Amino acid sequence: MAAASVLFACNGKPSDKTVLVGQYEGKVPAEVHIISGDLDTLVKTNPDTRSFTVELPTDVLAMATIDSEDHTARVILDGTKLTVKFSDEGAAVITSSNPKKSVQAAYDEFNASMQDIMTKFRADNDALAKEKGLSDEEKESRLNAIYETASGNINTRCREVLAANKDNLLALMALTTIDADDEEMIGIIDGLGETVRAMEPVQQKRKAIEIRMETAEGKMFKDFTVVQDPENAEATTVRFSDFIGKGKYMIVDFWASWCGPCRAEMPNLKAVYDEFHSDKFDMLSVAVWDKPEDSKAAAEELGISWNQIINAQQGPTDLYGIEGIPHIILFGPDGTILKRDLRGEAIRKAVADCLK
Repeated sequence: MAAASVLFACNGKPSDKTVLVGQYEGKVPAEVHIISGDLDTLVKTNPDTRSFTVELPTDVLAMATIDSEDHTARVILDGTKLTVKFSDEGAAVITSSNPKKSVQAAYDEFNASMQDIMTKFRADNDALAKEKGLSDEEKESRLNAIYETASGNINTRCREVLAANKDNLLALMALTTIDADDEEMIGIIDGLGETVRAMEPVQQKRKAIEIRMETAEGKMFKDFTVVQDPENAEATTVRFSDFIGKGKYMIVDFWASWCGPCRAEMPNLKAVYDEFHSDKFDMLSVAVWDKPEDSKAAAEELGISWNQIINAQQGPTDLYGIEGIPHIILFGPDGTILKRDLRGEAIRKAVADCLK
């Protein structure tokens, strides 16, 4: 309840000035460098009081950095008086003169709650690893339950923070972590404060969601063209429609050679290809955000024997609203998008259900 009282108390217009006080336990720097958005200033310290005091413009949409030779801290200039105590070890403890209206205090509570959730997650995983006599199925079920609990707790905390912080940096932080479907996420974004809504990352996220909704399950595929080798453009130019909408069910994997999770999905994809490849089903890997030579080398190393497009870069992911890879989509014989964001066993199940 104490944490919630801070998290829910950041509404209201802050002062347009923030008093920032730095206090040093040990070595005192001659000056500190403070950067926040367009602000870039040097502040002299007082060796007698082992401190500095400065009044700065409030900016609840940016994280300010206080930097000196031996100490660094990050604070949100939130319109309250913020005191930063630097220890000999370089750690910094930040307190506000008015925690109930301090975005910095809410940020600290948010971080602490996230750390608590992850500490519990790791402890539960460690405890499970030490248990003996569990079958593989039991262990997997327990692992999934631990993951779902942690994910649920993170999502709950993000929603609480977002509800109370629609006009400051915490909204942006919670927005990148919250779990919501596309339609709900549009509503969440539209409910943010005008200034936060106008921020470039929020606008980009909204645009990606809108695009993704245009390429949602049940929609028809969107075509794109890739020049796989610019030095031999005529011979290496391919279209997505060369593979999609040709009368076969198609699994398409958007991936990159440097992407660990992409590599981890390759055995699942290979198993599906080996089991189902026929005149009714095929697969295509589309290498994005990657160097063509790296894609080729990784494809050979990973045993990708099915259709490939390399050097696709940003175009397809922009077109399909893909924010992270791997992103695996199942297309119908006519090019209809049947399933999106498939992973693991769900890939095989989706294909098997279609080919019954």
